[in-house]
Amino acid sequence: MIVSDISFLRDSDRLFSTLAGGRAAGVVVTGAHSDDALSTVRAGASHYGVPLLASNRTLHQWKTDLAGRVTEMSVVALQQHAARLGSLFDQLRAPTADMVQGIAGLLSRELTAEVVVSSRGEILAAVPATAPIALASVLTSPDRRQLTTPAGLFARVELLGNRHQFLAVALKDPFGSGERALVAHAADALTLALSPSGRLDEPDFRQALGEIRLSVFQLLMTGHVTDAQRVMAAVSPGLLDSEEARIFIINCGSAHRDLVLAEMEKELGDSTLPVRCPAYPEHIINVVPVHTEHDPEQEIGRLLTTFDGARVSVGGSSPYPMANVGAAYTEALEALGRTEYRTEKMIVNKAKALGLADILPADLARAWASRVLHPVLTANGGMQILSSVAMALEFKTTEASRIIHIHRNTLQRRVAKVFAALGFVPDRTLDRVVVSLAIQIVATHGADPSPYRETSLDDVLGVAPVRAWAEKLLRPLATDSRDLLRTVHTWVLAEFDSAAAGDRLRLSDRTIRWRVQAAEALLERDLITIWPPTDEDPGEQRLGGIRPLTVALYVTTPPGGARPSLTDPAAAGSPVSR
Repeated sequence: MIVSDISFLRDSDRLFSTLAGGRAAGVVVTGAHSDDALSTVRAGASHYGVPLLASNRTLHQWKTDLAGRVTEMSVVALQQHAARLGSLFDQLRAPTADMVQGIAGLLSRELTAEVVVSSRGEILAAVPATAPIALASVLTSPDRRQLTTPAGLFARVELLGNRHQFLAVALKDPFGSGERALVAHAADALTLALSPSGRLDEPDFRQALGEIRLSVFQLLMTGHVTDAQRVMAAVSPGLLDSEEARIFIINCGSAHRDLVLAEMEKELGDSTLPVRCPAYPEHIINVVPVHTEHDPEQEIGRLLTTFDGARVSVGGSSPYPMANVGAAYTEALEALGRTEYRTEKMIVNKAKALGLADILPADLARAWASRVLHPVLTANGGMQILSSVAMALEFKTTEASRIIHIHRNTLQRRVAKVFAALGFVPDRTLDRVVVSLAIQIVATHGADPSPYRETSLDDVLGVAPVRAWAEKLLRPLATDSRDLLRTVHTWVLAEFDSAAAGDRLRLSDRTIRWRVQAAEALLERDLITIWPPTDEDPGEQRLGGIRPLTVALYVTTPPGGARPSLTDPAAAGSPVSR
């Protein structure tokens, strides 16, 4: 969908031609104060069959509200899809004699559809009872996967194991991705229901279970605990009925992920929520509800012995509130990252690992971060938008989009819009450091009630506990004989450009990168996360290592020295560069 002020629609014919070819939802036009102004645009929309809405709201109002509303719609769609999968899974979990009719009825209710299940010319199920009449043209031509009926219904056919058995579904409107996915999963379930064995360990059943688990995990990652619990109740009643959860991430190394997953399920049964990570193909994410009667850490640790020689490793978080699973995931991923630099291959945090946001003076930090984020915090759905932006900053955009189930282009546009509203540049890594720190502070300490106080980043970082933290973090570099501290400091000042840092130090680009990688091992943090940059993620760096390093260098630089240039909109004379 395109929302535009009419002043920007100079070549409307070309625009509508492009939108029609891409099957766009429509165009919203603002700033048209008369029918004469709209006449050319209306003619183009009518010619190409593109829906057109003339709005009295300003373009600014659309920009302010649309991102939040789209986010809400995305979450609702994910909730609905997960709930549908849960209902479908329930049909398989408790099979009955009329399971085929039950699945057909479920499809018809959820999609308001005409549904027929046919086998060798016989109607096995029809919902409603008149569905065979509505789908008569489809039943005579089941080889056509998609077609439109004489009555104008949009029909879809899915084969059930062989060409003699099929599912036919018809809707009043075209099939969207959610509808297509549900029909495909229902076809898998029907294939299982009609199979001679009907075993619940068959691939179709396992695939459906994996889809449900992933949807539940993504609901948890976006803070929708109640919806996740409701969906999971159909699969494993009571599993998520816990105040807290831990996250364990298993890197399968050279072992096949499905084999590791099967072994984990054998050890743990239904006591945890294992998920194939949608972002890292070698990872399994395990959501472990905290129950006093059992701690599965020992069983998960046995994977290292079972798959000895496959370089399997495990990172685990401390307990977090169920509504804050995203923070637990980040902590577990950082713990897993440390296994790359140590001999032990399982690192589990027993207590919450204190990050930079935790040691900052809460009152000052809250006031500063709230002023920086004010333009977004006060918008509709502001905190939810910032949470998704935080994921995009903490990880590469492609990885974050898969984890929280938002298209990467949508996520990139959201980041760009938020940065523009806050007065930052999204392509500048130091600006990403400041924004991510501000979001972490608000997530940890909450927002400061209006009006926001005059507080600068220097006020927040200029306290003794932060300096002690910074000196401790940098100590391994300061005591190393390879001049790593000066090299890394110069690299950060050059805004993470190894060639520019090499020019300043009269060293080669390769030497700078070698020293930064040596610093990674001493700090046990990723600093160069993409080398070389890719077209998909041009120059992005995960901030888990970059952010604390930059702040530590900023804090420990003596007066008059060169500090990282951190933009601070909450202070006069920003960006701060001394």
